[in-house]
Amino acid sequence: MSRTVIVVILVLCLAALPVSAGDRLNPAGAPRYGSHALAPGFAPAPATHDALSGGDINVKSLNLGDNCLGYATSDPDFLVELTGDFRRITFLIASEEDSTLIINLPNGSWACNDDTNGLNPALVFHNAPPGGYRIWIGSYAAETNDESVLYISEAGPAALPTTATGPDPGRDPLYGETSLTPGFQPAPFSLQVVGGGRNQIADYIADEQCQGYISEAPDFSVYLSDSFDEIWFAVHSPADMTLLVNAADGTWHCSDDHLDANPGIGFSSPLAGLYDVWVGSADEGNYAASILYALEREPDVSLDFVIDTSCNGMLGTALQVGMRAVVTQAADPGVNLYAVPETASTAVFQAAPGSSLALVGGPVCAEAHRWWRAALGDGTQAWVADGDASTRWLELQQ
Repeated sequence: MSRTVIVVILVLCLAALPVSAGDRLNPAGAPRYGSHALAPGFAPAPATHDALSGGDINVKSLNLGDNCLGYATSDPDFLVELTGDFRRITFLIASEEDSTLIINLPNGSWACNDDTNGLNPALVFHNAPPGGYRIWIGSYAAETNDESVLYISEAGPAALPTTATGPDPGRDPLYGETSLTPGFQPAPFSLQVVGGGRNQIADYIADEQCQGYISEAPDFSVYLSDSFDEIWFAVHSPADMTLLVNAADGTWHCSDDHLDANPGIGFSSPLAGLYDVWVGSADEGNYAASILYALEREPDVSLDFVIDTSCNGMLGTALQVGMRAVVTQAADPGVNLYAVPETASTAVFQAAPGSSLALVGGPVCAEAHRWWRAALGDGTQAWVADGDASTRWLELQQ
């Protein structure tokens, strides 16, 4: 028998050998951290389960689909049995390091994610069918095992923990950008934004003025031509807000209070180039409508200041941050206050008709509602919708 024939026989024999379960992800394997059954409306919510990420299998080499990355074990980490039809279900991994999420769905297909909330992966399924969801927590780097938490919630990823990554001038601004030349009109330039975010500025910039919470992406970007004598960025809001600017030379500038409680930052003979601007909230978890100004003089009390509280399809309102609202009888037996401005998130309190609420943040237009951040008598803060398209649940307290 020739050597060529022997080689061919060996190749055919090797091809006939079954693939070891240790070389692939094995949905039939026993979940390393157990099985969990959940029905719609489960409590406590979110459900949380601890695990270690990582494994020996290079998930990318298995070609399971887009974003199926990282290193994982053969057997799943968790089996989650959904026992009813969920309008929405979110799986999110929170970890100090970069992790990945791989799920084998009830129909046998695969769904994966790398980064959704910072470095935290998440997958959201709408109208999720009942059945078994087999979950792997991968580590992005080989030979890495990190403490991780699986969060399961009927809320969206924004309601769950995240890994903040700090202010990033490389990201697209949330509310757009503009170019300004000396003598620009109309003056001052003004734009309403919703300030706030999950990044504590002081964690990234060492300056006693750098306080508050901002998003990763700038709220707005301004390109300045040359020949300005002076340019100021300022924020007016009834809520306590802060201001962060990354100047054209790459330096960071912060303001907490400049004009009363409103922040402002000025540049004399500013360099031409791009100025990225963040509007922050002084309080963690708060988001508040604010007016961002750019002007060629130091701001003063003559600036117009009107917050637009309209939301498409909603009744108008006289409510503003800093006012007190009362729950109407139309909200009987009460109006729910939520951890985030989303009805699928955790309801932390129900305020009965006649209850008085102090408005400290908002408004945010979401889910066909106008949301306000309200403070309860014990200091607890949560989000409440003031009504729907035809009914007011909150009105101005007289």
